[in-house]
Amino acid sequence: MSDNAPVGRRPALTPRMKRGLEMSAREAELLKMRAEFDRQRTRIFQETGERRSGKESAVSPEERAVRAELREIADERAAVLAQIAAELEKLKPEQAEYNRARTAAKAAGRRKKLPVTKAEQKLRNRIASLQRDRAYVDGTVHRDRQAALTDEAIWLTSQDPESFDSGDW
Repeated sequence: MSDNAPVGRRPALTPRMKRGLEMSAREAELLKMRAEFDRQRTRIFQETGERRSGKESAVSPEERAVRAELREIADERAAVLAQIAAELEKLKPEQAEYNRARTAAKAAGRRKKLPVTKAEQKLRNRIASLQRDRAYVDGTVHRDRQAALTDEAIWLTSQDPESFDSGDW
């Protein structure tokens, strides 16, 4: 994030944020496919009474590919999250120094808060940027967007704000 970005505007998506959204979207597709395989297994059991195992050796090549891709996404996500955590760990001591200076100034009886220096603001911006990256990579943003779409759909299918109640759920 640049130091002179306009206040109130969202920063541009970083490559990690974009990749996080891509991973989340692909993972959602794969989870739907895996759920369909599970439904097929249940349907076959109900129709035939024959239990088909969900073990890796007894599944179709398509399901095996879905499971493998899900593992790859999980591994990639874990690697990127570890990278972000390592970067945050490097920045924590610097932020701790600024926090100690503020605490010392407060203990010394200064009434005014210490102003935020450009260096501290730059550090805060970098920490915020890493936290945004983490939210996109770990799927939080994707899940929040999906929940918002669901909430909006529920709201739009209700009659109107005056007649909306718990019976509409």
